[in-house]
Amino acid sequence: MKKGLVAGIIAAVLIVFGGGYYVMNQRTTSASNASDLKTDKKTTQTSKKMLILYYSNSGTTKIAAKKIQKQTGADIVEMKMNPVYPKNYNKLGAFAQHQIDIKARPKITNLPKLAKYDTILLGFPTWFHRPPMFINTFFATAKLKGKTVVPFTTSASSEISESTPYLKKMAKGTGVKLQTGFRANETRTITSYLKQHKLV
Repeated sequence: MKKGLVAGIIAAVLIVFGGGYYVMNQRTTSASNASDLKTDKKTTQTSKKMLILYYSNSGTTKIAAKKIQKQTGADIVEMKMNPVYPKNYNKLGAFAQHQIDIKARPKITNLPKLAKYDTILLGFPTWFHRPPMFINTFFATAKLKGKTVVPFTTSASSEISESTPYLKKMAKGTGVKLQTGFRANETRTITSYLKQHKLV
């Protein structure tokens, strides 16, 4: 009789504590799953990758690209061309104008794989009130469908708006989302654009 009573008490205790443990375990698991969902959501939001892809002849566009990288933390690649652009100002002008005249498509020799990037900040100097001809090459050869391209230019006098008609024409049919872009001569302008378009 006593043995049966003791066994019954032990069984009741196990049921009570076991049930309590189960409930607590379920709550902990649910909280953990909720936390995982939040983490996954956050990871998804921050997993979008940006690339700064630019060409600089005098060094001005390179300075702008570095400023953008400092604010965005994006990967950065300086494009190399074939044929190589002259460093001499007068020779460069004649060379660039000749490429425009013959509708040349200079080869970008180190174009990286773009699959992992969602946004590409495309930097170039403005020559003869328009983008250099290697920008045509970029839009014609890069796989850009579904990506956002943000052009930025450096120029002593030309605004990005002068390049816009050319850029729109190049982007047509590529499936890319082309932003208006900006002239990156000043840090203030760079910061303002990046913040306005939620790139930082």
